[in-house]
Amino acid sequence: MNKSVSFYPMSFKKNLIPKIWGGEKLEYFFSYQSLEKNYGESWEISVIKGFESIVNNGVLKNKKLDKLIEKYPIEILGEKVYDKYGLNFPLLIKFIDVNKPLSIQVHPNDETAKVRHNSFGKNEMWYIIEAEKNAKLSLGFSQKMNKKIFYKNLKDKTIDKVLNSYKVKPKDAFYVSAGTVHALKGKMLLLEVQQSSDITYRIYDYDRLDPKTGKKRKLHEKSAITSINFSDKKNEKIKYNSNVNKLNPIVENNFFKVYYLKVNGKEIRKIFMHSSFWILVCLEGLLFVHDENKKYLLEKGKTLLIPAIVNLINIEGRGEIICITT
Repeated sequence: MNKSVSFYPMSFKKNLIPKIWGGEKLEYFFSYQSLEKNYGESWEISVIKGFESIVNNGVLKNKKLDKLIEKYPIEILGEKVYDKYGLNFPLLIKFIDVNKPLSIQVHPNDETAKVRHNSFGKNEMWYIIEAEKNAKLSLGFSQKMNKKIFYKNLKDKTIDKVLNSYKVKPKDAFYVSAGTVHALKGKMLLLEVQQSSDITYRIYDYDRLDPKTGKKRKLHEKSAITSINFSDKKNEKIKYNSNVNKLNPIVENNFFKVYYLKVNGKEIRKIFMHSSFWILVCLEGLLFVHDENKKYLLEKGKTLLIPAIVNLINIEGRGEIICITT
């Protein structure tokens, strides 16, 4: 273990990415001024090539997360994560601003992604932060499905009519397993917790044109069809508790564990004793995170990575946090 660095809760510079379906919600959520009007995503914590997160506080400021992990894997990831993933940070955390429909799409599982892209697959979870009237999402098929029926609906441009549709509201949560066809429609802001992968197979994109190229965006029908799970299993909205000052499980699986935490004034002690890193995303309020040396601000729209070696923190204030680990 390297003793030369005293590790602490790290914040990162936001990586804002324009999308043709993006809007203005990120500007207001982050209290930014004069953002472009089509930012669709803010990558909060990432080691994806070209989008590596850069530390924004403390003695490690301006260091890239992937390089820090190479140098201090146990301290940052934790022994359990290092044993499972080596030097690979397993998660990607982002905010998504939906102003226009995203493509109907699917993501490959670990096995397919490894063979095709030498990458993790993409299992993900959505947590709705804001939703305007009639905002909805599509998740899985609404009827028995096979390749023949799927191709017919794709040819007829009716694929959206055979998907399960859900109206959404703030605090709704959905798990999107790899191989599940999905889409986001209506205006909403959400947090996405996913495996560290940027692989998306577009199935249908409403024949719209990319304003930069003037051409339709590329579709990936052949890759998608061999990645889709055609089972009739229905993906329901996740039910979870909202007990104050307690970690309330939303999703706990082999890819990530996600909890809802509502803090009301009191200090939350010893909840992060673990052989893994933790990520805290503040959705509302004003809070402070204490390690043994210092107090760190955690306010609306801010994300902190708690290295595994920081095995005790306190949280105080009032607000709502999504807590993520592996």
